[in-house]
Amino acid sequence: MKVKPISLKLSILIFGSASLLFLLTERVIIPYLADLGLDPAFILLVTAFPHMVFFFGALIAYKKEGNEWSWNAFSQRFRLFSIKGKFWLWVLLFTIINIVLYLLVFKLGHSFVKMVHDLFPTPKIITELFGNGTMFAGRNLSGNWWLLGLFFIRYFFNVLGEEFLWRGYLFPRQELTHGKYTWVVHGLLWTGFHLFAPYNALLVLPGALFMSYIVQRYKNTTIFIISHAVINGIPMIAIITGILN
Repeated sequence: MKVKPISLKLSILIFGSASLLFLLTERVIIPYLADLGLDPAFILLVTAFPHMVFFFGALIAYKKEGNEWSWNAFSQRFRLFSIKGKFWLWVLLFTIINIVLYLLVFKLGHSFVKMVHDLFPTPKIITELFGNGTMFAGRNLSGNWWLLGLFFIRYFFNVLGEEFLWRGYLFPRQELTHGKYTWVVHGLLWTGFHLFAPYNALLVLPGALFMSYIVQRYKNTTIFIISHAVINGIPMIAIITGILN
């Protein structure tokens, strides 16, 4: 089925609703569940709820377009193409540049970022759930390999949920509306999506614009899926180290 353009107003509504969902999950639902005394492992999985909505929402939207359930049709619609030759260079380059830009903005605007964080601090329960390299989901990491599986469930929906919805489903529709300026519109909207944690939105802006430009130039979602997976998989190193300790 032919991909249809999406209006700027509807794009803003979708990104805004996603940000609101995160805001409610992290600052209302998660603290409430913690107050009820529920198992931290269960609460950690609840933090993945918004990404699960993204993941299954993208699949439902794909089907509602009239597409068939085949890998060929799905990969064409979501631009899940193989990575060969210079594309691997872009994956490596984007991953490094995105990390550098994030750290650079943090360094240059440290005082401002700290001020924003102090005004809108991360809920204590969120910090406790993700631990400090020795604890995770309220458990001691040492020897508990099942905690890695718990991390991976959240990690899976985090990466694919965002990439399927934002870059796979929405980006091609935005291109039909905004043309060559899509990377600017998408980059700004994706940054705005992070306003549920305002200090983080400030840090992701440069990388979001750069990422959107690469996605539009090469029309290949796989580039950022791999990069996103690498960046968000960094905490896995600390978890495995903690388990082996």
